[in-house]
Amino acid sequence: MPKERDLYLYLIAHNVKEIKTHTYIGCVEHFSIRLQQHNGLRSGRPRITKRAAGYWEPLIVLKIPKERKLNSKKIKHEWKQSSRGLESRVKKGFVLARKYNLTCYVTESNRNGVHALDVLKSKWKDGKAHVTDADWDKLVCND
Repeated sequence: MPKERDLYLYLIAHNVKEIKTHTYIGCVEHFSIRLQQHNGLRSGRPRITKRAAGYWEPLIVLKIPKERKLNSKKIKHEWKQSSRGLESRVKKGFVLARKYNLTCYVTESNRNGVHALDVLKSKWKDGKAHVTDADWDKLVCND
């Protein structure tokens, strides 16, 4: 039986790298609303992101379709437990997108200087990154 809505599994990063919690992985039905909550623009701000001055910006958002047979909690746990630090979590997001065949939304700006995202610099056209299998390999193996 299909679920009612798509889910969005996301990685956000804080604009101040020196804070203790620099990245956050979450899962939600309404990502844009949740991002506003993380940034204190709406009520319902998560405790872990509340303490940080500055703002949170999305790096990767994975769309888990409502027709899913996937366990979103399992995927989130896999992302959180097998990666530490910004670069590692970005790479793991790409690995999970490929493993579970998920639509992957990525920031074009790369203000956090994530090396894995540098692979996409020349791939953007009309607001989308067009990647080949070789590009995917670089995204997950780039050091």
